[in-house]
Amino acid sequence: MLGVKTKDIQNWELNKAQPELKILRDLAVIFGTSVHDILSNETITTTNYMPWNTNETIDYFWGHIGILLYSSNIIKWYPITNSTFDRVKTILSNDEPSKENDILSLDTLNNRLLLINKNIVKKISLIDDASDMPKDWEISWDGYQGLGSEEFYNLIDEYFFDYEHFYQNTSKELQNKVVNLIEEKRITEDNVLEILNQVYIYYHDNSVETIDIVNASELFDNVGTIELELNRFIQFSDYNGEIHFIPLNSVGLIDVPLYLYKIGRNEIFENK
Repeated sequence: MLGVKTKDIQNWELNKAQPELKILRDLAVIFGTSVHDILSNETITTTNYMPWNTNETIDYFWGHIGILLYSSNIIKWYPITNSTFDRVKTILSNDEPSKENDILSLDTLNNRLLLINKNIVKKISLIDDASDMPKDWEISWDGYQGLGSEEFYNLIDEYFFDYEHFYQNTSKELQNKVVNLIEEKRITEDNVLEILNQVYIYYHDNSVETIDIVNASELFDNVGTIELELNRFIQFSDYNGEIHFIPLNSVGLIDVPLYLYKIGRNEIFENK
């Protein structure tokens, strides 16, 4: 991948030019991050394990957060960054009974945004990557650290729903990587929306409901309402036009597609 000349890099550093999307995507995959993170002024998250890192602009893979729901004996594990670990540990270590906020929200490294109702879960666990694997290990379809780069989730979406853009703006080598990944994970036209666009609602009795999200900006707004606990009901609209109103106090975990959420955030801020 890449094949970049030294002069090109010098021009980027001097802001005389900007890398084309093909190169940005190659860079995102190499460093285990996303084009969104590379172009933003925010901290860059990476799936790489870098405990020696002292650069505060890089937020590296730390380990996993585990969530044990009621009526279940299996903990659901998600890969997280070092700063997410620090934030969650601080919040839970100082969560006094008098505090009113019930929702703990966090991003994972496998394309999920989690909204945890702290009153409706049996346990929240944190485990360093250097520790032994727990006995009740249950990870999602995309593996121990996700697909290795957040950008892969966007590329898979483009491959199925905007192939021309994918073909024109992705290097040949990276195209091959995406195709191999799709085959390895058995992603098809029949299940790609389930993998990339579904919200999972885990109720207090451990039953699960899935909702196919169609509107990214609406998803962003709805997540914000849940995080701020502005309504007793959570709300999501699906592909069929059904609007789901669900009492927040009946839900232990809401699992949202992170990349779709970020698309919604970009759509809203670009229109302001």
